[in-house]
Amino acid sequence: MMPEVEAFSDRRALQLSGGQQKLVALARAMMTGTNLLLLDEPFEGVAPALSRRLASVLSTLKDEGLTVLLSESDQSHSADLVDEAFQIERGSVEPLASLT
Repeated sequence: MMPEVEAFSDRRALQLSGGQQKLVALARAMMTGTNLLLLDEPFEGVAPALSRRLASVLSTLKDEGLTVLLSESDQSHSADLVDEAFQIERGSVEPLASLT
C-alpha cells in the first residue's frame, strides 16, 4: 500500500522528514493486522505533498473497512476522510455539524 516506505529502510529515523516518519509509523501500525487504528495529529508538521499521500492511504484503509479514529486540532486535512466528527471544548463533547 505504501511502496515508498521500503525506500526508507536503509535510513535512520532522524534522517527522515516528519512526513516520512509518519508514513513509517503508519506502516508499522498496519503490520499488526488490527481492525482499529488510533492516530493523534497525523497531519501535524507534515509537508503538503506527504499530507496528501497520508490522506490517500487513510482513505484506502477506510475503504477497506478499517476503523480509523483521528485526533486533530485542525480538521482541514481530514475533513474528507471522516464519517463523524466531534469537538471537545472545556470537557464538553459536541458533534460537529459541518467539517468545512
